[in-house]
Amino acid sequence: MSFNGWVKVHRKILDHWVSQEPELFAFWMRLLIEANHCDTKRMFNGTLIEIKRGQTLFGLEAFEAKSGISRKKLRRYLTMLESESMIGRQKTNKYSLISIVNYEDYQIDGRQEAGKGQAEGKPRASKGQHLENVKNLENEVTKDKDLVPAKADTSKYSDEFESAWLARVKREGNDPKAGAYKCWKANLKRGVTPEAMTDGMARYKKFCEAKKSVGTEGVQMLQTFLGPNENYTQDWTVNQEVQANGKYNGSYGKGQQADYSGDGWAEGFDPTSDPFADLLDGHGPTNH
Repeated sequence: MSFNGWVKVHRKILDHWVSQEPELFAFWMRLLIEANHCDTKRMFNGTLIEIKRGQTLFGLEAFEAKSGISRKKLRRYLTMLESESMIGRQKTNKYSLISIVNYEDYQIDGRQEAGKGQAEGKPRASKGQHLENVKNLENEVTKDKDLVPAKADTSKYSDEFESAWLARVKREGNDPKAGAYKCWKANLKRGVTPEAMTDGMARYKKFCEAKKSVGTEGVQMLQTFLGPNENYTQDWTVNQEVQANGKYNGSYGKGQQADYSGDGWAEGFDPTSDPFADLLDGHGPTNH
């Protein structure tokens, strides 16, 4: 494999957590360097794969051989970078397609504002920014008994929601994206701003980090967090008590009963049936 082009990295990356572990730092730098400088196509096991600018084809065995980093560490590093929204992963049964989030930050001209995004090695959270390479990366499709990358559906979700989805607190287990988007749109219809929801998500992320619950079943599904109980409006201060299941132990919606009726909520959203029954918080019948 030959590499063309370049990447620009600001010295301030040394202040970022990714530089605190030498092998992790080397891994991140190698991902940046190996990411495609331009769109290309490549044959892999008889399948033609389109690799876009800012993406690289990744295999644990091959990367272990050329980097000397163990597979166990590589898996941990991938999870860390993905949870921090620094990369996106489209996984198949044979390889992963890695997308560098905000890859363009590493390609800016020196006369521009170098160091805003790449300074810390972390993507900025501006509206609709560099989403093409990371949309719908959770989807896997089956073709000829092998999983191969699917083309992103750029019309299914809005750019603002995609940004929010990437920034959500990752959890173990199911986290239905379609259900979360229904709640997102329903809130917009009710006059809730995207900033109100994403600010609440940021507070909740800090709360989960303090409670060391990130990546566990204790993290709320995003559709629950954005649902009728309006969990995104809570303060989520660290001294708040948390139930055994990880949910906020307090009065949701600032003490007001959620309105499930009329046109104010998502089309087809049924809070009385699983998996939405836990949204009721005692305000109606459940299937439990």
